[in-house]
Amino acid sequence: MRLALTACLALAAALPAAAANHEVVATPIGAGPFRVACSNVAQDEAAIAALGSSPTDIWEGRPLGGQPRYVDQVLAAPATAVHFLAPVPDLREYYPNHAGDAVPFVAIVCHPTPATNPDADYVLPGTGDVIPHMQPAGAAPRLLGQAEYAATLGRVFQPLLPDAPVRLPVVLFSHGLGGSPISSGYIGAMVDLASQGFVVAAVFHGDPRFSLVRIEDLGDFLTALLHFDEFVELELMRPVALKAMLDTLLADPRFAPAIDPDRIGGFGASLGGQAMANLLGARLTVGLGLGCGDTVTDPRVKAAVGLVPYAGQSFLPSFCDDQAGAEGVDRPYLAISGTADTTAPIKLAEQAVNRFRGSHYLVALDGVKHEYLPGYRGDVMTWAVTFLDAYLGADADPGAMSRLVRMASVAGGPDDTLRVDVHVPALPGAEGEVIVREFYHPGLGHYFIAAGADEIAGILAGAAGPGWELTGEAFKAWDRLPPDAFGGALTAIAPVCRFYGAPAGGPNSHFFTASAGECAFVKQAGGWFYEGIGFYELPVLAGGGCPDGTLQVLRAYNQGFPRNDSNHRFTTSDSTWREMERHGWVLEGAVMCTRP
Repeated sequence: MRLALTACLALAAALPAAAANHEVVATPIGAGPFRVACSNVAQDEAAIAALGSSPTDIWEGRPLGGQPRYVDQVLAAPATAVHFLAPVPDLREYYPNHAGDAVPFVAIVCHPTPATNPDADYVLPGTGDVIPHMQPAGAAPRLLGQAEYAATLGRVFQPLLPDAPVRLPVVLFSHGLGGSPISSGYIGAMVDLASQGFVVAAVFHGDPRFSLVRIEDLGDFLTALLHFDEFVELELMRPVALKAMLDTLLADPRFAPAIDPDRIGGFGASLGGQAMANLLGARLTVGLGLGCGDTVTDPRVKAAVGLVPYAGQSFLPSFCDDQAGAEGVDRPYLAISGTADTTAPIKLAEQAVNRFRGSHYLVALDGVKHEYLPGYRGDVMTWAVTFLDAYLGADADPGAMSRLVRMASVAGGPDDTLRVDVHVPALPGAEGEVIVREFYHPGLGHYFIAAGADEIAGILAGAAGPGWELTGEAFKAWDRLPPDAFGGALTAIAPVCRFYGAPAGGPNSHFFTASAGECAFVKQAGGWFYEGIGFYELPVLAGGGCPDGTLQVLRAYNQGFPRNDSNHRFTTSDSTWREMERHGWVLEGAVMCTRP
């Protein structure tokens, strides 16, 4: 037994440690191929003057002398603007001032528009920022047609109705605390996203209507203590408003024809990033004792990006004690955080992201504070657009998922590092496709993977003994040789041999390999019992690595042979793999390849 284990270990150690999945430095994207127009937010400058304050203060909802102010008071064409009532849950303990109310909100929508759109740009008073091709008062929005969309992308889409609006993915946009979607920086980000082929819809949250707490105050414990109830209501109002805005747009005959209701994503900055996590299922800290409460969620939102997302402070995390409430997020989320951000510390964001159960990523921008400057645009938009295209299935970029699983950083701008990458596969769709799920036993310190639904259910029911827990990591495989794998593009599907080191003199552990040579060697060496084919997977290429469009399944070894406790971990996550090295495991490289 000992000689066999030694030989097996020697073979595994001799495997080439192929590069990790994320190895490509991406070229920053520029403006997208589409011209952009936005809905009407024309300002009545006489009304602004009558309110006696700056346009920005009114857009942000800051009261003056106790009198409320909000953007709906200064709209020059209110009948053309997008406005709606958001129904607040009748829960007085969470919404002490607005429970059961219908709170008015205004939104702005930016979208791709025909290249011939003659509508003039609108210059915002006070800031000089520009709303491109703003929808004129009393006019319908000029939506991009199917024929022009197809021609712009150089493709033909069937069925093609040339003059009908093309249905595009929508991005719900949520600005930072105390801001507005037409404040400097935010409107530019909205136009950037719309130029890439998204309909971008943003709420004027008007946060000061609910609390005057500023984002820079949130790190102060005394301020949090004095204003906590109203701040919680402010936080809770954000997902309420975002969901109501989506309801409104899907029912609005002006904009609904341009929206694909099956492709809805989100982009939130700062507190907007927290709101996106809430929409995806994160529970919220609702008490200074870190009590946990539910927020409004929206299952229609498929994926979201958080830019410098707020996840709380060390004494008051956003998602309950130890960020445990973040475990409710079961859809893809990309966090982009600054390492020098003291307002929304990256440590809190990473803690929350690591609890998400859907695909989750964290990009660290070195030296970046709580801000979005023009120099960050290349990094932020390249990561965000690639991610949203990958998970929303945008026609404009069908190869986005393949690029996302290879991206390590973006050239130029601040140094960016992919600190967390966990890809959770979509549910099986093709014939014979299965999900390989990972278990962990904290008592044994062992990992195990299983592909059969019956075996997985049995383990969860205790058939393998108590203590086994799903880690949330998984990858795709087949339970049989598919008749036409990858549509004929990839045919070298291989059986994955499954071995067991029996507890009677063995390590009570399993070993998997897609390498025919390694499988034969372990069979001959003895000491590991061959249990048959665990599942089918793509083998690693002869020169190492995996085919384009696939993920490497990386293997790590716990160096447990001397204590007869050998165990291996299989993961598609570079960050998980490298974390195992920090715990003393040996990185053995890519041992099979899988579909994203």
